Amino acid sequence: MNYFGSYRALLGNAIAALAAAIEIYNKPNIAYRDECSVILLVNAWELALKATLSKKRVRIYYPKRRGQPYRTLSLTDALNKAREHFPTGIDYESTAANLSFLVDYRDRCIHFYNKRGFGVLVYSLAQTCIVNLSDFIREVFGRGLEDEIALSLRPLGLARPVDPVQFLRTTAEHDTAGPVHDFSRRLRDLVVDLEDQGHDTGRLLTFDVKFESTKKVATADLVVGVQATAGDGQALLVHRRLDPNRSHPYRETDIIASRSDPGKQGLSLSVGGRLLTQYPFRAIGYHHQVKSKPKWCWRDQSGVVTKYSPEYIQFLKRLSEADVDAAIKAYRTRSR
Repeated sequence: MNYFGSYRALLGNAIAALAAAIEIYNKPNIAYRDECSVILLVNAWELALKATLSKKRVRIYYPKRRGQPYRTLSLTDALNKAREHFPTGIDYESTAANLSFLVDYRDRCIHFYNKRGFGVLVYSLAQTCIVNLSDFIREVFGRGLEDEIALSLRPLGLARPVDPVQFLRTTAEHDTAGPVHDFSRRLRDLVVDLEDQGHDTGRLLTFDVKFESTKKVATADLVVGVQATAGDGQALLVHRRLDPNRSHPYRETDIIASRSDPGKQGLSLSVGGRLLTQYPFRAIGYHHQVKSKPKWCWRDQSGVVTKYSPEYIQFLKRLSEADVDAAIKAYRTRSR
């Protein structure tokens, strides 16, 4: 008995399930669209996680019980076992939370049914789930899916892009005791909790704000409350200014290694196969225009204090040696 299975077969089926989910969702006229797509997405993740365990030679079967057939791990158990093998550039907690919401939706549609109002949230969760899975497969198996699946494909239709604030406001006003309201409130609370813990909430939920851009909920200064205020049934909008000491806790000196003081290693980041020092750090910042991107960099009004987010640290860890060399070359050209 092979207790590990074939990771190639598992991975192939995971990619096939992902492609089927995208294809079904993008059909112009099909009943049960959201339900079928989510069922396939959850299945794709389960297969990809088992493929990871198989590749790492971790058993994917439960112990055999007398008189019963062999059973492979459930999605939850596969996710827990794969945690130690998760790529450092993909936030595990937020990715797992995104998957958990989709599993809840899947279970409801398999055993009961879901209200139509879930559609907007399902799209946002599923779009994020697809990106997470694509990144996961690339990092673990070195296989990019862009040439196999049109991950950027979006359905064209008569409806305009959804305003997430307006959607959640409408949910609060018209579904104050319904499942969509409860689902939205759980999402809101989880976004705040994950953000406070320093996790990458872009792995949990994103909205298409414009046709060419997306926005993760937690990067905005506006956190949308979906609880109705007592008595009047109106939506509650809470303006919440983020403390940069929590959202962007790292200065340059906290990140880089010091050549003048070998005992000071910063975060000991290995970027592109080398310990990160000041020159490549500044070259990367220039090449990727980091200081113009609030999700990575915060500067005070005087421009004296510059700090960086945990998300930027994860970006640095994902850079290859070629990426670092390209940044240094561009920085040298600019210096001349």
